[in-house]
Amino acid sequence: MAHTPRRHVSLAPHTSLKVGGAADWYSEPRDLETLRADIAFAMSQAVPIKVIGGGSNLLISDDGIKGLVVRPRMQEVLIEAGGDTAVARVAAGANIGALARSLARQGWSGLEWAATVPGSVGGAVVNNAGAFGSSACEHIVSVTLLVDGTVTRTLNVEGLAYGYRTSVLKRGETDTGVVIDASFALRRIDPTVALRSIQEFQAQRTATQPRILSAGSVFANPSGDYSGRLLDAAGAKGLRRGDAEISQQHANFIVNHGGASASDVFELMVDARELVWREFGVLLEAEIELAGRWTEQQHQRLHGEVTSV
Repeated sequence: MAHTPRRHVSLAPHTSLKVGGAADWYSEPRDLETLRADIAFAMSQAVPIKVIGGGSNLLISDDGIKGLVVRPRMQEVLIEAGGDTAVARVAAGANIGALARSLARQGWSGLEWAATVPGSVGGAVVNNAGAFGSSACEHIVSVTLLVDGTVTRTLNVEGLAYGYRTSVLKRGETDTGVVIDASFALRRIDPTVALRSIQEFQAQRTATQPRILSAGSVFANPSGDYSGRLLDAAGAKGLRRGDAEISQQHANFIVNHGGASASDVFELMVDARELVWREFGVLLEAEIELAGRWTEQQHQRLHGEVTSV
């Protein structure tokens, strides 16, 4: 029997903010064969494909996403060791935080910084996820992609053209395909030391960032400054739209008190951006991606020049 994705699946449960509408079609492939079938299905229906990871750094429209949404669930991890170094080849659907903790317990260092990062390996690769002064691009050796649902292609770290929280994959500059897996460079370490580092990172994150529903950092840091500092100084903490609020703990986080909509979060992002522009003349760039049926006008309000006074 041919594989057919599911119809009209709510995407809110699949995002860290727990907001957003439904996908026209939805699939969670757990192997490469199913992923190929998903892409073939989308091509046969002439509908677009949107690949999501753990759903962090993502704001899905209340009106959902057109076409097929694919959330890869492949979890395999293969470690090829040679003395005090190793390369871990990890499937795109693996949780990067769980991966970091598992590697630390096995005495492999390189991803301790990622232990508190939400989301999947695929998402971390595309977005060049980072924390505590490190980022994915510093440890990636190569990434395997599925192009047009049929051909596998490997890009090395140079070919991924990484920048701050971006890559050639995120920018869509070429027909790069869907991430299947990524290879990370590791080195031997005393597990006790690696786990202690993770504990310290976790304590720091708990002390400085909200622990309720959020999508991670809302705005990228401008050159030479921090978005959180600018938002705090502009008086953004505590601003609300419905059940969405700019966190009292960290101004670069928007939290959902339980009943927020995607529109609430969006309007709060616009409000915060305008506040900083009026106060400091700095135009913040959204780190959270808008996905789904947002209008061109809405994209312009969040990414264009601030025109309100």
